Amino acid sequence: MRHSRGIDLEPDSRGAYPDGIGHLRLANLGEEQILGARCAACDFRNWVNRWEIASRFGSQSTLDELRSKLRCSRCGNKSNNGWRLGRIDRDSEWVDVQSVPHRSRI
Repeated sequence: MRHSRGIDLEPDSRGAYPDGIGHLRLANLGEEQILGARCAACDFRNWVNRWEIASRFGSQSTLDELRSKLRCSRCGNKSNNGWRLGRIDRDSEWVDVQSVPHRSRI
């Protein structure tokens, strides 16, 4: 879409992942997006350092590939854990955008 003052506008795609976020690669996350994990057993939720994960496993790894490596730091559960995506607003507070269930549909 073209703005009247000559600025090209793109549609807002935050939170919209047509193939599900399981196919999303770490390299494709936007600068304002943050990555979190959720335990299926005790429902513990925590934000993770996505840059550290990318340096350890590679930035081309998909979230679905990395989901099996999630381990809860509270109860130690390793099965059926899921990812959470959020974004940081201008005031540097996170806003939850989308939570991924432990069994994401691909």
